[in-house]
Amino acid sequence: MMLVDLHIHTNRSSYCSGLSPQELIQEAMRLGLDGVAVTEHSTHRGAQIVYEMAEGHELVVFRGIEVYTDQGDMLVFGISSRVDADMDFEKLLRVVRGEGGVIIAAHPTRGYWGHHRKYKGETLLEVLARLDGVETHNGGCPAEKNELALKRARELGLPSLGGSDAHMHYSVGKCLTVFERRFRTEEELMEEIRAGRCRGAYLEEVPRQLQPEGLQG
Repeated sequence: MMLVDLHIHTNRSSYCSGLSPQELIQEAMRLGLDGVAVTEHSTHRGAQIVYEMAEGHELVVFRGIEVYTDQGDMLVFGISSRVDADMDFEKLLRVVRGEGGVIIAAHPTRGYWGHHRKYKGETLLEVLARLDGVETHNGGCPAEKNELALKRARELGLPSLGGSDAHMHYSVGKCLTVFERRFRTEEELMEEIRAGRCRGAYLEEVPRQLQPEGLQG
């Protein structure tokens, strides 16, 4: 198995974050995570910085982005095109499909807190049905919102994914994705998501034998 926090922001490119790349790497390794995905808002810059800093470590860093759209926030992997900070969902979906990437609904049942310009509600079922997965476990959401997201994923037969949505070191790993297989590349990450060989989880739900000794009660 492989434990990956699939949704993290750093202070290198997400101005809402106070988490430095060094803190992210140190905390992820302390928690015993196998990998992290850096998903800055509409840019790969911060992810690339963390990727280069983690070279030589066992920790695997995946480079993604989070994009504000008129149908909710989306996590995207596997594209190289520049995207807008606040983007039309249909346009983003065309880019992702054209480049062979994957697109995942971020915290689709959370609703929004007023800082988004276009979209204020939950992501609709008909939109979720067109995606590659659903973030069912988000570290910034209350349990009932995550439970509703998991229900939506199951209704649609979509892969369940998890990420902390960390903006500070103490949030890293709160939620994560448990993959059935181990891998190291973004191409393999996308393959595992498409195949559904993954599930969202809270760190405390992870089997004890997979947790580092310091976190076992």
